[in-house]
Amino acid sequence: MLPTVELFGRSIPTYWICALFGFIVCGIAAIIRHRNFKDLQQVDITNCAALIGIGIVVGGRILSKLTMLPVLIRNWDLVKSDWHIALELLSNGLVFYGGLFGALIVLYIYTRRYKLGRKAFFDYFIPLFPLFHAFGRIGCFLTGCCHGVVSERFGIAFTNSASALNGVPYFPIQLVCSACDLLLFGFLVMYERRRHRQGKALACYLLLYAAGRFIVEFFRGDEIRGFFLWFSTSQWISLALLIAVPCILLIKRRKKAET
Repeated sequence: MLPTVELFGRSIPTYWICALFGFIVCGIAAIIRHRNFKDLQQVDITNCAALIGIGIVVGGRILSKLTMLPVLIRNWDLVKSDWHIALELLSNGLVFYGGLFGALIVLYIYTRRYKLGRKAFFDYFIPLFPLFHAFGRIGCFLTGCCHGVVSERFGIAFTNSASALNGVPYFPIQLVCSACDLLLFGFLVMYERRRHRQGKALACYLLLYAAGRFIVEFFRGDEIRGFFLWFSTSQWISLALLIAVPCILLIKRRKKAET
């Protein structure tokens, strides 16, 4: 594939180029979406966007390091003999769920700190998450990470991947995920148009993404993402969301009915 691109005499990771394109497209989409969210101040939108970007990187890095710990423990003898291996493993990678939670946390803190309409801000930003994620998955495909299972019939062989076996045909699950993210973006935009669904974008997104991610993980072939018992790290997180989100919604509905 194309893990790096030479620009101005420097080697630039393709993943970050795709992330930059995703940021630009999300910026354009955000400008268009502001027509329906005129009550939101531009300065607050800009501040939240910057904080979300930081939350994505920091949260994604933290969860990535946590998922790498079992790998380091299993290969401790090798790591102990060469610390460069540990540094290489810990210096790369972003886990989406970590980035998502990081973004949601900073958005919650900002809206709470400045006493802003939290539901409106979440409704405004949430559809942009899968849109940005779609470009990230394209970056994964070009880099050769987060690949699918081996498939002779539908697989695509990498030629210059640092995280997958080159020459082995892997199912392009990254492109499937990218397409699903684009569909999810479109669905969320249409979903929010009905007034009685305002303030529900976050719950809708978490449920749909968690369900899709749980299924998609069965078609992933990279072992580095972390496993516990029968499922991967992301599948356990997805299951937790599929249980927690409906429970929270039910509790809120009961409290609202009581008042």
